[in-house]
Amino acid sequence: MLNIGVIGAGRMGLNHSRNLRQLDTIKLAGVYDILPEKATAYANGFGAKIYQSPEELINAKDIGLIIITSPTYCHIEALRIALDAHKPIFCEKPLCRTQEELDELIPLITNYDNFFALGFVRRYSPNFAKMKEVVDSGELGKLLCGEIRCLHGRYVRMHGDWFADYDKCGGVMLDMLAHHVDLQNHLIGEAESIYAQSFMLNQNEDELPFDYVSATARFKNGFISNIQCSWLRNAPSDTEMTICGDKASITFSDSKGLLLTKGGKTEKIPVDEAALNIHKIQGGMYAEEMAYIVDAVINGKKPLAGAKEAIDAMTFCFGIMASAETGKLVKF
Repeated sequence: MLNIGVIGAGRMGLNHSRNLRQLDTIKLAGVYDILPEKATAYANGFGAKIYQSPEELINAKDIGLIIITSPTYCHIEALRIALDAHKPIFCEKPLCRTQEELDELIPLITNYDNFFALGFVRRYSPNFAKMKEVVDSGELGKLLCGEIRCLHGRYVRMHGDWFADYDKCGGVMLDMLAHHVDLQNHLIGEAESIYAQSFMLNQNEDELPFDYVSATARFKNGFISNIQCSWLRNAPSDTEMTICGDKASITFSDSKGLLLTKGGKTEKIPVDEAALNIHKIQGGMYAEEMAYIVDAVINGKKPLAGAKEAIDAMTFCFGIMASAETGKLVKF
């Protein structure tokens, strides 16, 4: 039985715990949250012991996996303690809030002697698994260019919420875009440069918070990517990523599924989601992610998104942010 300790009993902590509860190989054994009422509600719902600090939970002898789902700006504190304790770690994305924190973490997680994974849940999407298969097959030909469009038109956070504070969450560039940056890195390789413009999660208290970024990235293999991502309040919502080759293109869309365009014709690629639900549990890619993490920790498997993937995605995201903040091209 794998005893799990959760740091952060907010939205993602609860979401992961509901999915974990389906597994008979784990026990939700401990919880810490800076807000006592959240820790109490979690303990009542999942039967976990309440710990009074991250240190107390992480260093408890019976805790075998640390899950970090605290706010982004709090990740670094829990990561320092968990890495020092040499326990298996799953950290929700993004890894950290600043470039300085990333610089501190790079040597620690690169040389880590235990399991380390970052929460890039879209790696567990059946559509993305099929997309990767098509790209790797060579059917698209030489990869030339692509697009990422992550448009979220129902942003409801208000001033005073950490998730509406650029200094704490990093805005849409760091939080939402990190998922598709990871997928694009996985398909294309390393980026060479990026230029971006953004509202930097508007902090004008006379207006409701909103955010938008537009960026162009060039990769070391010559691939060019155009990127749009937003947190708006009265706009359409859709998320998709397109990879174009000289023979065909493929699009992974939340609303339309997986599309292949070839010879002027676009057709939907069938995806057997049931066959790709390896662990046979309910909850989609979030549940599959948790089941994979638990299986990997118990059986000594590698994570789908580990230290290198975390570093590459965060480096890209902090490059976007630096370009938007300075108005200059950033080279990696």
